[in-house]
Amino acid sequence: MKITIGNILKQTRQSQGLTQKAVADGICSQAMLSSLEHNKYIPNAQLIIALCQRLSISLEQLNLAENYAISNDKKLNQKLNFLCNQHQYQLLFELLHQDSTLNSLTTPSQIQSYYYYLAISEFQLKLDVTHAVQHLKLALASESSKQSVLRRLCLGTLGLILNLHTSSSGDVYLQQSLKNLQDNIYHPNLNILFYLQAFNAYHQQNFLECTHTIENGLSFITNHDSHYMLANLYYLLAKVASKTNNLNLQNEATQRSKIFTELFNERPYQDFKI
Repeated sequence: MKITIGNILKQTRQSQGLTQKAVADGICSQAMLSSLEHNKYIPNAQLIIALCQRLSISLEQLNLAENYAISNDKKLNQKLNFLCNQHQYQLLFELLHQDSTLNSLTTPSQIQSYYYYLAISEFQLKLDVTHAVQHLKLALASESSKQSVLRRLCLGTLGLILNLHTSSSGDVYLQQSLKNLQDNIYHPNLNILFYLQAFNAYHQQNFLECTHTIENGLSFITNHDSHYMLANLYYLLAKVASKTNNLNLQNEATQRSKIFTELFNERPYQDFKI
């Protein structure tokens, strides 16, 4: 299936057991949503935002495409995976503090994963941000022999938290998270790195850099035949458009055409005589 906004919204709606009528209620007509899901209509920024909010496609709550093991205990890893995917951060925080969990950590990679999840739970629970920063730095120190996907996630997350919630700059960590990305065998979790960078630029009100990073991310994702993080990147792009949309309809349509051209490699017919 081709990756489009319509397909993403349709898959998300169906996975939640919602009807078109329920999703469209108060936002747009059911016929318009149907046209969007069948890729017959390109929505404006506000409509994308409203539909993403209705379907809980969130800027803040992101799942990894695949979680990382913190133990050789399969059941413990499965429980962690469930809590992460359900955004049960309080229960995750408690699980990570159990003696049985701490005693099961055996390898540097597992220790790195442990500190990463601990930092994520602390950040999401809005605990003292210095703890999340410290634990991300411990995660980086636990396994520094290679620039793994998880290490890149730790770098990107640390950079974003520092920039959003402290007086320290996290730019160097964000830059390191994307440096020489081609050296890694592709994994969908790498898609998150572009989002972290773009989200950081958005909050710094550097909308040009944000848009540039999103476009690079969309290209990276589709070049690897992936769809993970597309919905979130589109949502963020819509937020940027709502902040900067001071062009007339023609320019806006031209820009959207350019974005979709780059994303889907579908060159629009341009040889118009009149």
